[in-house]
Parts: sequence; C-alpha cells; structure tokens
Amino acid sequence: MPESFSISGPKHLLDGELHRRILEEITATGLKLYVVGGYPRDLVLADLYPSKTYLSKDLDYAICGGSALTFAKKMASLLAGHFVSLDETNDTARIVMPDGTTLDFAGCQGSTIEQDVLRRDFTVNALYIDPVKPAVIVDRVGGIDDIKGGTIRAVSQSSFTSDPLRLLRAFRFAANWHFKIEEQTLNWIRNSAELISTVAGERISAELFTVFALSSTKVVMPLLAETGLLENIFPELNATRSVTNNSHHHLNLFDHSLETVLKSEDQYISNTSWHRTNLQEDISFAVSRLSACKIAALLHDIGKPATWVITDEGKHTFIAHDKIGADMIADIAGRLRWSKPVEKFITKLVRFHLRPGQLFHQNQPSKQAVNRLFRQTGIDFPALILLALGDLGATQGPAMVGEKSITLEKNFYWLLSEFYEFIAVVESMEKFLDGNDVMRLLSLPPGQEIGHILEALREAQEFKKVLNREQAEAFVLSFQKKQGLSRD
Repeated sequence: MPESFSISGPKHLLDGELHRRILEEITATGLKLYVVGGYPRDLVLADLYPSKTYLSKDLDYAICGGSALTFAKKMASLLAGHFVSLDETNDTARIVMPDGTTLDFAGCQGSTIEQDVLRRDFTVNALYIDPVKPAVIVDRVGGIDDIKGGTIRAVSQSSFTSDPLRLLRAFRFAANWHFKIEEQTLNWIRNSAELISTVAGERISAELFTVFALSSTKVVMPLLAETGLLENIFPELNATRSVTNNSHHHLNLFDHSLETVLKSEDQYISNTSWHRTNLQEDISFAVSRLSACKIAALLHDIGKPATWVITDEGKHTFIAHDKIGADMIADIAGRLRWSKPVEKFITKLVRFHLRPGQLFHQNQPSKQAVNRLFRQTGIDFPALILLALGDLGATQGPAMVGEKSITLEKNFYWLLSEFYEFIAVVESMEKFLDGNDVMRLLSLPPGQEIGHILEALREAQEFKKVLNREQAEAFVLSFQKKQGLSRD
C-alpha cells in the first residue's frame, strides 16, 4: 500500500486560478493529470521544516492516457503563455507565463501514474498529488521517509542510465538541503560516473553552476571527487593528482584544488565585509560571480602539471602555470558551452590568481602597481581576492604557515579596502576622451593600441597628472610619441 502525507497548511498553487483552469481542461479531455516532482516534495519539506521556505511558483504535471505536448500547446494558447517543446521523443513541454511561472508537462512513462513514478530520479521527487484529493501527497517509493531522514536515494539504477545528468543532480539536491546520499546510490554513481561525459555541455554546466552557487558546496565536494564525477567533467584535473606536496603545499595538487574551493567558500560565509552584491550578481544567465569564482578556484592550478620542475635543490617550480592554465580554459569553455562572459571571467581569475600575492614579494607595493591590477581586473577584483584567500587557506606547507600566512591574509584584505576607494575615485573622474577621440587625434584604426592608451590616460588622471581635456590630448600625443606608435 502506498504511504500518504496530509498537507496541514494551505495548498498554495493548487488553490490558484492557473491550476483550476488546467483541471477544467483536463477533465474535458478525459485524460488523467497529477501534480508531480518538486512541488509535492516541497510541500512535505515546508510542513516538516516550517522555518524554511521551500515552495516555488512552478508546477510539474504528469499526464496519463494522452499526449502531454498536445495538451500543453492547447493550454499555452488558453492561458496566454509561451509554449516550449522540451523533448518530443519523451513527450515533455513547458509553458512560461508572463509573470515567470513555469508549468511543465510530461507524458506518463507507462499507462499509469504508479508506473510513471518508478522511472523518476530520486525517491524525494517521486511523490505525487491526485487532484481528486488535493490535500494528500501519495508516496509509493519511500520518498517521505527519505525526506524525514535527510536522504537522497535513487529510485533505481536505471535512473542514471536513462539520464546521466542525474549523476550530478544528486549532489545538487544533497548540497541544497544538506542531505546525505545513501550508499547504494553512491555506488551506482561511482559505477556510472563516465556516463556524465555523454551529457550535453550546457546541461552539465547548468547543474554545476547551481551547485557551486550554494554556500554549502563543501557538503558534497569530497564525494564529487571520490565518485570520479569531477574528473569526468574536468579531465584536466587528472594530471593534478600526480603533483606532490612540497614546502609550500601540505596537500597534493588535486586535493589542494578541492581545498581551495572549500576555503573560498569559508571566507565568503564567515566574512561580513564581502561586497556580497557584487559576488551574487549574475555575469551570465543563472551564473553568479560566486559560482564562477568557485569553479575558477577548482581550476586555478590546472597549468601546474605541465610546468612542474623539481630543481637540484629540491625546490618545486611551476613557472608560467597561471598563463598556461588560463589558456586551457578555452577548451573547457567550449566543451561545457560556457557563455563568453563566463569564459572571460574564469580565464581572468585563473590568469591573475597569483598577482595579489606577487604584489607583496618586494615589501609594500606602489600605488601605481596596485591600481594597475585594479584596472586589469575591474569589477571582478573582489572575486579574485576571494580566490586568493581560498588559495592561501589551502596552502599550508611548512614554508607558508605562521606569520607569513597571517600577514599575507591581512594584505589581501587591505587590497580589498583599497579597491573600494579606487572605485570611488574612478566613478568620480570626468571622462575627457573616449576611444573615438583617441583614434581621431592620432589617426589610428581600432585596435589594442587604443586600449593601452586609454588605460595610461586613466592612470594619469588617477594620479592628478591630467586635469582637463586639453591636458588629456597633450598626454595622448606624448604617450604615442614615447611608445613609437606610427600614424596612418
């Protein structure tokens, strides 16, 4: 006999006009419709943990006895929503309403809802509501007990072979709710980890950035590595396992990379001084600076294996690994279908991850050197410092512990405070010349030279060497002469 769960609070969306209209139409067709997936699960979570908000404004429907695509297309027209065919082969479609609400429709796999729930991914997502009894959540696979026990459990091994993206999705659910993944499910993930490489890159990225956007990546990070999923998504990490610890690093390079992610997350959580608005901003659709920064933390040293040299004195060197690692990001971005802003952001952080520390190799850096780094990284500088702090926290070899590490951490925070002052100055500066002005003044075509000239001009303004347009034009002419740029 199936278990059931009675909803003690309001039914929210099921009391709404949208759901009522859908029920009216489904009744007229003679098809059977059920509310499935996340919404019944979230109702149970909200009832068990009322202090937390789990409910969304989206609904998933299973339709038995007919075409979900056909019904969804009809409803989109009646509701003035936007129809999206998700997968004709598997009979799934979506309606996006003007207010952003999404309604997903999927045909039952099998003739009944009882058969359909057995092909779902995890028990916590295999609950359903029959509109005939809208206050009762039906459970045929033990999902309610797993929610109560904080457990992610696959409905069957075929959950992963039918859609290997679920291998990664298990960790997203575990991190989001601080649930544990039960051992049999973990074994299935280990045995099927290679299948993740068959999934479209954009689907992998969507799940991955969602996991890394959470402030609880540490809940699942070790298991992502242990099951082999990380290295199947990022084969570039394979070679990092061979790079051993040394006087600066107490961990081998693979473990150091994982630890950098966790230490970056710790810094973000524990410090109220972070410019959280900046780090939580999306740099691309559904990709925040925070999530992309933690991906950069994972990949920041992928250039090290190719540059690893142990000198006769036993010193480990990795010359130019930052540049080589940054160049490697292009292949990853292409494979995982990252947008250009995401690729540019992660490349920048990998390329510059050593620079905050390098500024202090020769005592206190000059203001000119500091401001140059601010200009090169721009609004992404707080993310760079988050990565630098995470890298420092994960670098605790005998040559790095103690006062040296403490001083460097203080220096990083000093840089962050200087950055905010720098931004205030830059925002208050009058823009005397733009790129078109420079090209006209010097008779130069568009190109990198124009950017170099404008950067030098901004630096001159920062240090009060240029105070008006006339001085700006004189500076540009002088700079061009010094650099030996030729006119057309």
